[in-house]
Amino acid sequence: MTLSSTEVAALHHAETPADFAACFDVIRQLRPKLLSADDWHAQAEAMRSEGYRVLVCRDGERDAAVAGYRISTNLVHGRFLFVNDLVTLDSVRGKGLGRLLLRELERIAEAEGCERLVLDTAIANLAARRFYTREGMEERIAGFIKPIGTPA
Repeated sequence: MTLSSTEVAALHHAETPADFAACFDVIRQLRPKLLSADDWHAQAEAMRSEGYRVLVCRDGERDAAVAGYRISTNLVHGRFLFVNDLVTLDSVRGKGLGRLLLRELERIAEAEGCERLVLDTAIANLAARRFYTREGMEERIAGFIKPIGTPA
């Protein structure tokens, strides 16, 4: 899947503290436990050793959508791109920015030799589930969570 030159120009990877500060308001909509842009940057840097990257989409003069992802391999999926985080600012939803991020993630997955793109979303998040279905994804896995120890 190839993006047009105007679409590619709107995308970049967050690398610097300033990049993470610029997209903090976006990720905070999805991850309200993040306390500050510095906290966001520190956590992303800690996950970098596991291959975590942050793809950002600009809408005009501001960062408006974010996707955190990593390339991984397991016995279920083989080599795959896992989307940890995907969020668009409420104020610009419906403009195609989430679709743009997903298309770029598909391109990255293909370039990295991945067999599939995988993500989780909350069962109660019906809008996200409809969006992913419209984008050609299938609901195929039930996830289970059991908290361990004292909650953070």
